[in-house]
Amino acid sequence: MFFGKVMSAVLAFLGISAFAKDKAGKSFLSPSQEEMLKDKYGEKFLESFKKDLQEFEKDGAAAESAVTDEVTAQLEAEKESNAKLVERIKALQEKEKKYQATIDRLAKDPSPEEGVAVAGDKTEETMAKKFKPDMSLAHNQWLEAAFKGAAYSGNTTIDTTELQKEFGKYVNSERLQILKDLVGTTESIKYMSTIVTDKTEVRAMQAAIDSVLQQFVPFWTPKSKSTFTPLTIKNYKCKINVPIKPSDIMEDILGYLYDENLDPQDMPVVRYILYQLIFPKLAEEREQALAVGVYKENTASTDGGTASAALDCMDGYVTQLKALKTANNDKVTWLLDGTALSDTPATLLSQIDQAVDQVKPLYRNKTMFVHADPDLVIKYSRAYREKYPWLKNQDGEKVKIDFTNFTFAPLEGMRGTGVFFITPKENFKHLMSKDPQRTSIRMETNHYNVDIMAEWWEGTGFWLAEAIFAYIPPTEAGGDGDDPESSQGDGV
Repeated sequence: MFFGKVMSAVLAFLGISAFAKDKAGKSFLSPSQEEMLKDKYGEKFLESFKKDLQEFEKDGAAAESAVTDEVTAQLEAEKESNAKLVERIKALQEKEKKYQATIDRLAKDPSPEEGVAVAGDKTEETMAKKFKPDMSLAHNQWLEAAFKGAAYSGNTTIDTTELQKEFGKYVNSERLQILKDLVGTTESIKYMSTIVTDKTEVRAMQAAIDSVLQQFVPFWTPKSKSTFTPLTIKNYKCKINVPIKPSDIMEDILGYLYDENLDPQDMPVVRYILYQLIFPKLAEEREQALAVGVYKENTASTDGGTASAALDCMDGYVTQLKALKTANNDKVTWLLDGTALSDTPATLLSQIDQAVDQVKPLYRNKTMFVHADPDLVIKYSRAYREKYPWLKNQDGEKVKIDFTNFTFAPLEGMRGTGVFFITPKENFKHLMSKDPQRTSIRMETNHYNVDIMAEWWEGTGFWLAEAIFAYIPPTEAGGDGDDPESSQGDGV
């Protein structure tokens, strides 16, 4: 396909439909044609093209047969895309003219002798440090040429050593942002409060202040605290090991650039690998692990050992709730204990009302979320619409429970569990490392592949048992709940 595009471009440039043939029927270029190609594309391209021409015809095929109908159709499509690109460039040039006119006009306006103080954040310094891809590298030249519809005269094999060096520069240039995005906010993390720590586990050392007001007497009379039960939250070390063959993704990157109307410098190969291939999948799997993960010790000890499943990385918050239920922890308020949610709409609405009424009075007036299985939220919403078909949901997808400050928060990681729980944001915790050295990302080369490796610490859990109000579906046998293989126990 690629040689067909080059052949089409060469024939069009030379203004011919076929090359002259020697006695053996092989194509050859005349001296004047060689000179024209050399002046247009350079000596390296000419020699490479002659070599490819000879290679293509070694089995008896005519060089002109490389220009298939498929090649012609693709070139027409690229021509149309290039036309759109030219239009975009013209539009940008017009904008540039307008901006320049504004700059010229402002330059003529008098300004105060003392100048104008502008408060900022060193924007120029920040922009100067922003990563810029090295367009002299082979993989960047390939993208640049392909994006502009030009014939690339260099080697089409990706030099992984060059890619590794550029990745290192990219990470050094934008390290903080990359590490932040590596462990970025998932759907459930936005409902948690963060603890930044490098401990392998944390535990509440002091209960929350529950009362401070008292009658005056001229003596020191501190109020006693209510007894709360702190829970242990564990921190887990996680990693990614992702092998990628760069030569296999170059055309995908090119398609992405066309789709998003971006220039190759706007989406370097190293950035595409992280932000289009790795981070989206990582966020999806982290969300699942944070919810329903069950930590399992990995016995692999040497290179080539079996990689653990994504859900084996940590104990998720649903897993911890099930472990607390199995351990009969009576400090947690178990909503609708032992009762299965009904499939009858009216009964389901009544059950949810009953559940929120079981929240302790101390928390009943707080604005809190009902973190829930999305399937349950849909079932509740449909039941509500069936009972009150004349009411319109003014808040869009937000589903607020009548006469409360509680709003459903469907979390994808909980889908299929049937679980829901209510707790203040300050009691729902997410652990992350405060030491940047404990979070790393790097690339290594492996023949034609590059290996992306990253390590970080992360965990989730609850601070105080008394501030948890949770529903765990009973088992089919009528027990209290599922028995997860959790490493947390009751956490108390």
